Amino acid sequence: MSPEAYKYLLDTDVFVRICELKERQKVFDLIIKMAGAGRVSTIRQVFGELKKWPIALGMIKPHRSIFEVKPEAQYTTEVQAIIDELGNKARWLWEPTATGNPDPADPWLIGIAKTRGYTVVTNEGQRKEKRIPAACRFPTIDCRCITGPHFLVEVGIVKDIKPEWIDTDAFFKKGG
Repeated sequence: MSPEAYKYLLDTDVFVRICELKERQKVFDLIIKMAGAGRVSTIRQVFGELKKWPIALGMIKPHRSIFEVKPEAQYTTEVQAIIDELGNKARWLWEPTATGNPDPADPWLIGIAKTRGYTVVTNEGQRKEKRIPAACRFPTIDCRCITGPHFLVEVGIVKDIKPEWIDTDAFFKKGG
């Protein structure tokens, strides 16, 4: 599938880390444009988690209506079935996070990505066994999951990526 065919569902940490880039306004402007075209979305729970990061929230909140997956697409029996499965196989997705959010975004991101054909974009460790990418790899889930830097390169916001930036922290520390 070509990158133009992908739709992306962004996790909280992607918005937060983009704020660390020198070119954050330019990056946000491009992502907002993609959201308007229906290629980038997020969910209500991410907006809730972003309350701890007012800069990131301030960048996207004015555009919430184009970013947020509509309730009728989020709260479906298909999504609920995936969340129920994750509740049995990946209970760690509900572990308390720094946000203290009682309704964490992680299971919803995976459920919506699986049922609606999105690619999950998160900066959580791709090789860690108790993170979003691990749950996306469950054979019965099997949804695409990439990092923020991978997303930025894939959609053409960042033109090239150096090998040392493969580590998400190293990429964002470079400052864009």
